[in-house]
Amino acid sequence: MTTPEQRAAALKAKLASVSLDVPRDSAELASISTRAMLRDAGYPVAEQRPQLDVRLHGRAIPGHDVPVREATSILGSIQETVSACGQAVARKATAAGTIHSAILRATELRLSPALGFGSVVFHLGGASEHVTGDEIPDTTGTETLLDLVFRTLFKIIDVVQTDDPSESSPVEELRLLGPRTVKHLNDLAKEITDGEIDVDFVWQSRAARTKATLGRRGALALKDAIDRTKEEVTIQRIKGTLSTVSTLVHPQLLSDDGPRINLSVTPEAAANLGAYYNRRVEVQVEQTRRWSITTGRESFTYKLLQIEYLTGESEVADQQEIPNSSDPRTS
Repeated sequence: MTTPEQRAAALKAKLASVSLDVPRDSAELASISTRAMLRDAGYPVAEQRPQLDVRLHGRAIPGHDVPVREATSILGSIQETVSACGQAVARKATAAGTIHSAILRATELRLSPALGFGSVVFHLGGASEHVTGDEIPDTTGTETLLDLVFRTLFKIIDVVQTDDPSESSPVEELRLLGPRTVKHLNDLAKEITDGEIDVDFVWQSRAARTKATLGRRGALALKDAIDRTKEEVTIQRIKGTLSTVSTLVHPQLLSDDGPRINLSVTPEAAANLGAYYNRRVEVQVEQTRRWSITTGRESFTYKLLQIEYLTGESEVADQQEIPNSSDPRTS
């Protein structure tokens, strides 16, 4: 026979293994209580649709209202960020232009507001998992595009909000999401810092329940991380035909992939490129990628470091290293 101490210890261990989410406000507590009461009474409880709860609170919201401009700007930035991130994680990211209609449908959020004391909560319904009714039992609940989007975004938000040096930098994750997503994240961070409004996110679906908070400190850290993504320098090797050689304008390479690339070189180095004119060459370049927060567009510049002409796909001849005017060895 177990003793009271053993039963208490077993109950404590069982509670420790259970993940409990504390209701954020009276409205959520009432909803949970109502669903539990209906379920216990034997009434059918409708499956909760995928939903993002966005709670706005902070110094700018002492009661239960929020200025329209701030609310619409924040919600608009959230929707644009979600759609752009959906495009990126679906590997169809573009810097500009129209997002594919299928991505827009899969990431569309629909508004249903509710008020709570000292905060404003917006319920944004998301696209449900496509279920036909013919599925094998217990096989529903697969991950949707929105599940993946919020897992990706919340990971970045958690890193910038905690500002923990031991955590990985969000810069690489931001670069993977592309300039369009980063632009809208920057807009959201600006609204939070300027409006002194903190935002709590809770995403619920059949497959996931995740949450994150982006406050002013995290928004400032996010903007700093975004600033560090605006320029990226890498070394690239490109094959093509040197179509223009001049000491007055940039030499141009018609790459095998199609685009015409302007090569930055000193006038002295350009004067030595005549032997490579209209020849198949392979160049080593320093590629600098820059993007604009305002437009979300990317631009690239290329500094020529080395050139070699190709006598065949497997044979390389006449390698020439291009002097770097900033290198003290060439002065």
